[in-house]
Amino acid sequence: MTAEGNTLRKRMLFESWVTAHRAHSLTLAQQGEPIDRRTVLARLTSLAGRQRAAEYVYILSERRPQEDTPAYIGKAKSPMTRWSQHLAGLTKGEGSYARWRSRFLREGHETVRFDLALLVVGQDNVQFPPLPDFPTTIGAVEYQLVGLAADAYPLRLLNHEGQAR
Repeated sequence: MTAEGNTLRKRMLFESWVTAHRAHSLTLAQQGEPIDRRTVLARLTSLAGRQRAAEYVYILSERRPQEDTPAYIGKAKSPMTRWSQHLAGLTKGEGSYARWRSRFLREGHETVRFDLALLVVGQDNVQFPPLPDFPTTIGAVEYQLVGLAADAYPLRLLNHEGQAR
């Protein structure tokens, strides 16, 4: 298989998994709007509350004009706690969150450049692994999704340390 064919196959696997789990997504913010922490956490509480899982995998995506682009993939036992931390970090813009601000927010503003979507899937709702015949534990699914996204999309994930796996 050519390198281009392999990239397309990985993108198809990633997008197939995301599409199959789309019922577990929410809008973080729409283009031109600020990210409202209270609204995001209320939506996330509702979404995670309907799933009531012990562990979750999540994908933060930018809805760019040509495609949805994964920006961050992670896992958490409590998505509300983890995303409260992410949103606080984004507000401060320090450390690794400086990259988040420059990627998501318009320069000099607190409004987002593109629509931002968050997919949050609890362990019991994982329908299949991103890679055929691989495990479906949250840790394994996160690992597979990071690898696929790193190989299939030109923009680096914000949690780029996972891309060297």
